[in-house]
Amino acid sequence: MITSDEQIVARTRTEIKDLLTCFATAQRLSDADELSGLLTDDFKLVGPLGFVVPKQEWLKQFRTGTLQIQSLEWDEIDIRTHAYAYSAIAIGRLTQAASYARKPADGQFRVTALAIGQGRTWHLAGAHYSPIAAP
Repeated sequence: MITSDEQIVARTRTEIKDLLTCFATAQRLSDADELSGLLTDDFKLVGPLGFVVPKQEWLKQFRTGTLQIQSLEWDEIDIRTHAYAYSAIAIGRLTQAASYARKPADGQFRVTALAIGQGRTWHLAGAHYSPIAAP
């Protein structure tokens, strides 16, 4: 028998996958306004080389065209959440074809995304990108 908590966790996992899909789509479309709505005000992104980019600076890259993403796909997503907590951690693989300042920025990254539930809406509070390398 499925408990109420298990149903909430299953629904939350679906909602987080939907959030990550919207996040990828908005990046691919360079839709800074949509991206802004998906992020908390204090969102920070840790890039694959360890740099930290606050929300407004990161959005500026899309508004100016400095960062252009041709394709962005999530897979291997593992989501951890609890029915009583309005937070979730998703770890997945992100494959992108992109350019930064007209230079190739393609790659595969292991991404840890932190999501915060605000009412019935989820927002990303942070993301940490790491290059995928052999052990």
